[in-house]
Amino acid sequence: MTAVTWEVQTESGFSLTTYLLSMNITQGREQYIDTYSGGSAVLTFKNDNPYVTYYLTYGKYISISSTPTGFSQVFYVQNVEYNDYPGNTGLSTVTYTCVDGLTLSGRVYADSYVLVQNDTVSQAKNFGQLGGGPLPVNGPFIFGALGYNGSSIASATTYSGTVLNYFNFLSVTERGYIVCRNVGIYFVPRSAISSYAPIATTFGRTTSATQIAYQQLQRVAANTQMNNVATISPNGLASVTATNTSSQTAYGSAFYTSATVDYDITQATGNANWIVNNFSDPTTERYKISFSDVAQNSTALTSWFSQCWGTINRTNTFYFQKPGGSLTSVSTVVEGFEINATPEQTIFTLNLSPLQYYQFFTLDSSTLGILDTSRLGW
Repeated sequence: MTAVTWEVQTESGFSLTTYLLSMNITQGREQYIDTYSGGSAVLTFKNDNPYVTYYLTYGKYISISSTPTGFSQVFYVQNVEYNDYPGNTGLSTVTYTCVDGLTLSGRVYADSYVLVQNDTVSQAKNFGQLGGGPLPVNGPFIFGALGYNGSSIASATTYSGTVLNYFNFLSVTERGYIVCRNVGIYFVPRSAISSYAPIATTFGRTTSATQIAYQQLQRVAANTQMNNVATISPNGLASVTATNTSSQTAYGSAFYTSATVDYDITQATGNANWIVNNFSDPTTERYKISFSDVAQNSTALTSWFSQCWGTINRTNTFYFQKPGGSLTSVSTVVEGFEINATPEQTIFTLNLSPLQYYQFFTLDSSTLGILDTSRLGW
């Protein structure tokens, strides 16, 4: 029996849950080095009640929430597909493809939009209606981590293009992460992430009142997250290149480039050095885990929902054991996820990055003050 139940409502508050047959949600990104393309929710309903199609049309939003409480997300209807049973005698269905705020921002064009020099989070907020920007009046709304501005400064510019494209410029300038939650897009700067303590509920191989047990694990090393030469091209400035010579000598050249809105060459150089210092070891791993809600301890599941989905803190402790090795723990960040839900069970798939990708050296810190582990920031 499923341990997680889902509630799906229209923007007017009409519940569609009793008609829901299946749901697939995808949000975030696969790995740290990726840009953001936005998330989606694909929901299939029994189409035997006129209200199912009456309330959901293009541009309308639906809200998806969970029990245990914690997950709460708004998605906007983009596509409708009808599967009508021949003769209207069997089960007819309708499938809605909906998008989150990030994907929606990729369909909003900013035309010669003037941005003043500011920290990355403050500049992102300017795109929302509260900041006088081009995003719709009913959301998504743009937020930062409470008490934190961006750690990097974005240059002044007049921008024409999609809002999501500029959000990605800000993301690769800041090197934090972006979270969609409820009606908001949260820009979480690297200084906030480094201050977060891992949530109390861990991931491991067995269940307990404080641990979620995964049924599948993938460890991925190298590929596009291996970089020892990085060129950063800040808007309006000359490109800068950083090289990790010891890694290049040992493994050969592995090149990375990105366009940013770093406001000066010094900051852009710090950005490039951050990349080649963090991603120069091909043995560093990222992880993908999957687990079912029905296999979990109810206390741990409830706690995890409130801590992970109920906040914008995506840091956690992950335990695994390599073949022939001993149990290992690593601090990680949830970069993205997929949720597959049916009336029988919900399967969660999480993409995890090592927390060290976001860490910079903090004097006297037991977790961020370890030489050769916590990188010097910029």
